[in-house]
Amino acid sequence: GHALEDERFFLVQGWVPEPDVERLQAHATENALGLLVQDPAPGDKPPTLLDNPPSVAGGSDLVGFYQTPAYGAWDPSRIVFFSFALFFAMILGDAGYGAVLLSIVGIYWKRMGKSDLGRRMRALGLMVTGSSVAYGILAGSYFGVSPPEASLLGGLHIIEFDNFNAMIRLSVIIGAAHVTLANTMRAMTQRNWRDRMVPIAWIAVIAGSLFLWLFGYGEGAIVPVKWASISLMVAGGLAVLIFGAKRKVDSLRNAVLRFVGGLLSLTNATKVFGDVLSYLRLFALGLASASLAITFNQLATDVAAAAPGLGLLFKILILMLGHTLNLALAIISGVVHGLRLNFIEFFNWGMDEEGYPFRPFHKKEAES
Repeated sequence: GHALEDERFFLVQGWVPEPDVERLQAHATENALGLLVQDPAPGDKPPTLLDNPPSVAGGSDLVGFYQTPAYGAWDPSRIVFFSFALFFAMILGDAGYGAVLLSIVGIYWKRMGKSDLGRRMRALGLMVTGSSVAYGILAGSYFGVSPPEASLLGGLHIIEFDNFNAMIRLSVIIGAAHVTLANTMRAMTQRNWRDRMVPIAWIAVIAGSLFLWLFGYGEGAIVPVKWASISLMVAGGLAVLIFGAKRKVDSLRNAVLRFVGGLLSLTNATKVFGDVLSYLRLFALGLASASLAITFNQLATDVAAAAPGLGLLFKILILMLGHTLNLALAIISGVVHGLRLNFIEFFNWGMDEEGYPFRPFHKKEAES
């Protein structure tokens, strides 16, 4: 459907990125080819080209792995690039494990630089492993061992895995911020002000709920913050009820149907709370990784103490096998759940439609 050939002409039609139009025109002039360049028509569905600087281009590969944004939508790849690195680091939760992965990236650095995909992946790998080392230092975990409090590394230890209340709050705040960012980007890319109202309303609901939970609930509740948070939640809920359905109100029947549609949109309140609470997996998986590391260390120490001499060999084996297994599990969890929070929770609130990727027309040489 994109080529036509008869006795006089051979015609080919396709999409071209705007920055490449001048190069294509020069090619047509040089080879005496006819060229017609047109803007996309209203009914056209152009492909999507995610174009980012090389330092963050790995985010485009992450996004394309699951869903390509529709043409004309916003590009989430930069946000996914950094948020995936943060989520992976929180799940890995250990500076020693992060240093191992960082050294692997360093070993393959030159080899990965020989291709465009390799350069994108090494930049992503550097961000992910560097974030893991940084978060592990803040968590004070080095292969499950905590540094002395009086040391320099001990002074950098500010995240406590066993402080459940603090870690739950941190995870929920990150989840609320991530979902809020998705709604913010969705609102900014809407052309009609009525379409902007729904994501803005959900931002108000999320912010009000978060501040009510943090500062307006329990014995230390701040009364002004409490009522301001409740007011923000009520205002957001009313906005969802009013603008949640797009049906035009030109009759009593349509008015009733619009009200029912608003009520149905309001049921997404359970979804937004569930999605925010889904980020608790960052705390749970990070705690599991840290606990396993400590368990293997304790087991190796007990074996060495129980059998002097030969126990040292078993201690080394337990440490090597245990931490290798724990690192492998943490990598799998970090990749799966780090991407899941972006693809499911974040995309559901930030992306409207799915597109298809731009693939340049080119000749492939077959190897015999």
